Amino acid sequence: MKFGYAIIYVPDVLSSIAFFEAAFGLSRRFLHESGAYGELNTGETILITGDI
Repeated sequence: MKFGYAIIYVPDVLSSIAFFEAAFGLSRRFLHESGAYGELNTGETILITGDI
């Protein structure tokens, strides 16, 4: 079995992406133009942040 995605719902997607980039060195994979959805590369798993 392969764990492909993990979703975290947050009030501020852009700030949470910036936090994960700075704190853990993750790279941004995608940020929706609305700012309500973003993805970060963590290796084999994609970390998704979404607006509450």
